[in-house]
Amino acid sequence: MIIKLANQRLIRYLKQGGVIAYPTESCYGLGCDPKNKYAVEKIICLKKRARSKGFILISSKINHLRAYMRDLSEKQKKEMMDKWPGPHTWLVPASNYCPLWLRGSSQNIAIRLPKIKSTLNLLNSINFPITSTSANLSHKQSIKTLRACKNLYGDKVKIIEGNIGSEKKPTTIQDFFSKRIIRK
Repeated sequence: MIIKLANQRLIRYLKQGGVIAYPTESCYGLGCDPKNKYAVEKIICLKKRARSKGFILISSKINHLRAYMRDLSEKQKKEMMDKWPGPHTWLVPASNYCPLWLRGSSQNIAIRLPKIKSTLNLLNSINFPITSTSANLSHKQSIKTLRACKNLYGDKVKIIEGNIGSEKKPTTIQDFFSKRIIRK
């Protein structure tokens, strides 16, 4: 019962525009409810991030991401799942439903099903996707520890404790259709 209550508080916090810092595959990340423009704006301001950059959406279930992306064939979905769950981000055409504030200046949306246990536990507990961007200020070194995250953000974000994954670099971003690697 205590866990369900904590999950409900976290869900309410996110739905009301709260921002969380949480462990990802290679560093701490910042996340929010992707439907909440205010929360996305808060991340942009906290990071001093360009509005033209799109966000990555992560979830524990591909069904949660489908509303944000155009339909794919069964063969394409299988191909996508060959890299998931894991530290691989696909860039796919955004659906008409996908808010502009998530896409930045692109017609695409970046999506990922992570494999790291702490992130999956978080995503399973809230049962909807969140944004995923590194917690560091733009053009600064990644934040690898809980302490560094607390020092930078204090009480401006809710920090989810956990260990980051073993990846040394941010996840690969690959255009699904052209197969071009955007970030390696």
